[in-house]
Amino acid sequence: MEQVSAVVLAAGAARRYGKPKQLERYPADGATLLERAVSLALLSGAGEVIVVLGNAGLEALEILNNYIRPPDTKNVLLQIAYNPRWAEGQGFSVATGVEALDPQSRGALFLLADQPRVKPETARNLIAHFLNLPDSANKIIFPTFNRKRGNPALFGRGFFPELAALQGDSGGREVVKAHPQAVIELAVDDPGIHEDIDTPEDLARL
Repeated sequence: MEQVSAVVLAAGAARRYGKPKQLERYPADGATLLERAVSLALLSGAGEVIVVLGNAGLEALEILNNYIRPPDTKNVLLQIAYNPRWAEGQGFSVATGVEALDPQSRGALFLLADQPRVKPETARNLIAHFLNLPDSANKIIFPTFNRKRGNPALFGRGFFPELAALQGDSGGREVVKAHPQAVIELAVDDPGIHEDIDTPEDLARL
């Protein structure tokens, strides 16, 4: 099945930010960071989009219930996965997203809700490159800008069992560390892959 899934990680505690940053509005267009991340996922070319919620989950769900999808995405399955252990770290959110994947999915593109300036073409290029790889099930792709890795990252299905077993705040970094030979880098013209929002000052600056 020629499908990659997109997983939006939007469950975090956002302790440094001081409040649920996925509900904050991006100054340029007034959309919440959650909406921008979901729009990116829907425009990525993924066959399904899974949004992992936790912190402020009811408020986030209300936003998504009223959400108007971008054009050309009506056939993309959008589903919600709830992480009850969101306060314990990103690892549980990654695992929650993986457990919700279509069993036939070839890979998972993980998108962070606090990176509002990643370009849709970056996500599309990652998926297209992945689908053309030999042995894609055992590959991990990172975008690079100025030779530095950023996010989102795409993991082949061969790593799903390890991702589903993650706990605490390790996220996918531990899987990457364990399989350096699996990593492929794709150069993109997108400084947004390095920009994340940890504080209100970060959001104002972007």
